[in-house]
Amino acid sequence: MIRITNNMLVNDLKRNLNSNMRNMDIYQRQLSTGRKINQPSDNPAGLVKSLRLRTSLTEGEQYIANIDEALNFMETTDAALDNVNQILQRVRELTVKAGNGTNDASAFEAIAAEIGELVDQLKLVANTTYGAKYIFAGSNVTEPPVDGDKWQGNEQLLELEIGAGVKIDINLTMKGFFGNPDGLDDAGVSDGGLFGLLNDLETAVNSGDLEAVKTGLGDIDGKIDSLLSMRAVVGAKINRLELQKNRLESTQTSFTGLLAQNEDADMAEVIMQLKMQENVYRASLAAGTRIILPSLADFLR
Repeated sequence: MIRITNNMLVNDLKRNLNSNMRNMDIYQRQLSTGRKINQPSDNPAGLVKSLRLRTSLTEGEQYIANIDEALNFMETTDAALDNVNQILQRVRELTVKAGNGTNDASAFEAIAAEIGELVDQLKLVANTTYGAKYIFAGSNVTEPPVDGDKWQGNEQLLELEIGAGVKIDINLTMKGFFGNPDGLDDAGVSDGGLFGLLNDLETAVNSGDLEAVKTGLGDIDGKIDSLLSMRAVVGAKINRLELQKNRLESTQTSFTGLLAQNEDADMAEVIMQLKMQENVYRASLAAGTRIILPSLADFLR
């Protein structure tokens, strides 16, 4: 038979009091922070789940930021293409006017002068920027694509990641559409770009060459059709980006809810458990007074 000593009783009392204080501290910490997991030892498996959810939320935030950047870039592109369309529509009106055969030399000169002004405006549109980036310059976004007589932009695409392993092109390759400002390739031959077309049209109008003007009208219609196709591509990508953004925002809401469910404490339950632990601790203290207070002097009285 084991002999129970006073020292053993006191040690057991101290151990039990410390255990009850630790339990009470757990709920006090949850009540003050509002979280069930305040340190890794509280719930190792729950902590791993929280870290994964937080990683997914951070990734989602970055993807949404990328989509916002892409949307702004492409909306700027669409606005610039709309400006080009307005210019081409005006050029078409002037070309039809020039080809009606009733113009005198001064009328041809006035039409050609306006076409020249529209070419200069087209160069400004070709150098449209989003922030500090030239949107039609390919990957060479720091330099204007139209500078002097040569198109300085390249044909490389800019990509942004909008999901795990999912990328989308946000720019258009425009060298083939605009061409060189002087309208000539490296061999001195017409490059078939819009600038060259308008330069030839201006020359034809100035000289009163009606056959060349009619040919230019067909070329303008072809450029307008090409422009509409590009705007359709931009619009389709904008729609896709908006759908992806909505999906990501819905996923973010779900992840946030799961994180709250995994981490946030049920305050009503925490208060109830804390009161219960306080009662247990007080009962332990009361029981301890019965163990510690009696001494030999109490029995000798």
